[in-house]
Amino acid sequence: MNGLLHMHGPAVKKLLGWKIGEDEEKWCEKAVEALVKKLKKKNNGCGTLEDLECVLANPSANSRCITIPKSLDGRLQVSHKKGLPHVIYCRVWRWPDINSQHELRSIETCSYPYESSSKTMYICINPYHYQRLTRPQGLSSSMPSPQPIPSPPNTLWQSGSSTASCASSPSPSVFSEDGELQTHQRPPPFRHPKSWAQITYFELNSRVGEVFKLVNQSITVDGYTDPSNSDTRICLGQLTNVNRNGTIENTRMHIGKGIQLDNKEAQMHIMIINNSDMPVFVQSKNTNLMMNMPLGKVNRIPPHSQLCAFEFNLFFQMLEQSCNDRDGLNELSKHCFIRISFVKGWGEDYPRQDVTSTPCWLELRLNVPLAYIDQKMKQTPRTNLKEPNSMT
Repeated sequence: MNGLLHMHGPAVKKLLGWKIGEDEEKWCEKAVEALVKKLKKKNNGCGTLEDLECVLANPSANSRCITIPKSLDGRLQVSHKKGLPHVIYCRVWRWPDINSQHELRSIETCSYPYESSSKTMYICINPYHYQRLTRPQGLSSSMPSPQPIPSPPNTLWQSGSSTASCASSPSPSVFSEDGELQTHQRPPPFRHPKSWAQITYFELNSRVGEVFKLVNQSITVDGYTDPSNSDTRICLGQLTNVNRNGTIENTRMHIGKGIQLDNKEAQMHIMIINNSDMPVFVQSKNTNLMMNMPLGKVNRIPPHSQLCAFEFNLFFQMLEQSCNDRDGLNELSKHCFIRISFVKGWGEDYPRQDVTSTPCWLELRLNVPLAYIDQKMKQTPRTNLKEPNSMT
């Protein structure tokens, strides 16, 4: 047992008793240890360790601010992760699936909210001084944040996605005047591809195995082997790679039941369901645009939860806006590639900055929207046109 836990053992143990969720036990323990240390040491600010215990035992917005000193960049280092303090402790004690400060809003009576932390040396980490924004302001209530899969296990929300902020917003014409996404009928039918999507599996920056073409509308990608050669499963456990290292081997062991990809044609969206006991990380420009987040944002799907990874209504609106604009169509083609990493995340919130640094990941290529783009491309000048791919 380390010195910090030995020194504050009873307090840390007591605070961990109010922890929500079962994920990242060690990370939560270190986050609470760090907070206990700060609350014990601080000479100024507001709130004490006893105040924190009181609000966790008797949850109420009508409670004292509990502050810690603000660091130079405003973030707190916990283990190998850096994050904003109020997000960290809301994640520990209220919403374990929270991803970003943009999902939170302080209550009016909070004296040291994150929003005004630039004006003070302290920030309030009382989890009951923050409210969760269930969806970005102005979007339809039919689009909740990632939610645990309801019973029975195969029942799906009509739509779901992760919430955060955005540096690039969709064109206002994509949304109606009240902020809801305009429903848009699928354009006239044409010769659809035989497979609605294809999957390529990578280990670090190396492709492993064949390209899998998806014909069934529901496909499971797991870490097992499939002796039946079912056309509804892709089993990564049977793939070999002579260059596989220990980190990759260990990650593959945790893929387990993997993910389920559901192409919901009637609802016009594609869902990713995490059936495993470990988080899955998804980068979808379509989802990020819908949720008003930076296009490169990587969304974490907790175990046994789901995410709407592609919304066709938004895609068709953008397709319509990109008519006769080959640059716009080329840019839109990038929205048709979705990257999915098992167990390990990447991006600005993680040590790994690029998906090719993650041990095990997938690239999902959506053939149907790409076919619509190709159809539009044929109506534009062909000079300097490039075959769309995930890297261009």
